[in-house]
Amino acid sequence: MNSSKIILLVTALCISAPVFSQTKPASFLEVDGGASLPLGNFGATATASSLMSIQGTVNDVHGWANIGAFGSLDGAWFFSKHFGVGGMFKYGTYGLKKVDSLSQGYEESFDVDTTRTTPSHYTLWSIMPGLYYNLDITKRLSFSARALVGITHASTPKITCTIEDGGVFDAPIVQYSASKTAVAADLGAGLNYSLSKSLALALRTDYFYTKPDFSIVNAPRLNNAGREIYQYDQPLESINFSLGIAYRFAKKK
Repeated sequence: MNSSKIILLVTALCISAPVFSQTKPASFLEVDGGASLPLGNFGATATASSLMSIQGTVNDVHGWANIGAFGSLDGAWFFSKHFGVGGMFKYGTYGLKKVDSLSQGYEESFDVDTTRTTPSHYTLWSIMPGLYYNLDITKRLSFSARALVGITHASTPKITCTIEDGGVFDAPIVQYSASKTAVAADLGAGLNYSLSKSLALALRTDYFYTKPDFSIVNAPRLNNAGREIYQYDQPLESINFSLGIAYRFAKKK
């Protein structure tokens, strides 16, 4: 290749590079927070009457998870007009709902005067890389989507039931917290609105799925009445709604 052709090639590349850069979205780093709605068995509960047999409920499939809260750190680098690669770090918690049903079940199963159930909460830590998509709608408004796959470290709540009968407190019934790491996936979409050259608001909806197989330890008890869980192998899935603010590292041209 002679020198004139080399000069022409370099000139063409120099001219085309800014053109390509004009079509690429800005890379970003985003902080989000919002509410998480548990789905399926994860958010389902048993009735008090189903817990009131002498056998109790062994390995209950219901997760008893209430609406949770989460925060996340999200970011991506775009290598083309629409597509980029990035990842998300997320932490979320879920309390338990209808714990009075658990207490009533224990009261009937153990034939005691009163019980009081005190739970902690589910916790989930997630790290998920994946593919990002961006489509400009107007000068300030854009549509975004992402498909992420990674791992989640999840913990079940510790559930303590204190028992009082005839003015005497018996040894509490305890279902200890269990932890497990499992593969997780997140599919989401949202809208981004530019506040300035560097800042944007992000409104997102995501579907999250993971399925850790927990092995749960219970405090010793004289019988298996009441809710007694040795294993929980159910999907922890949710729909998440979040609002965030993003910092853009490069200006869209």
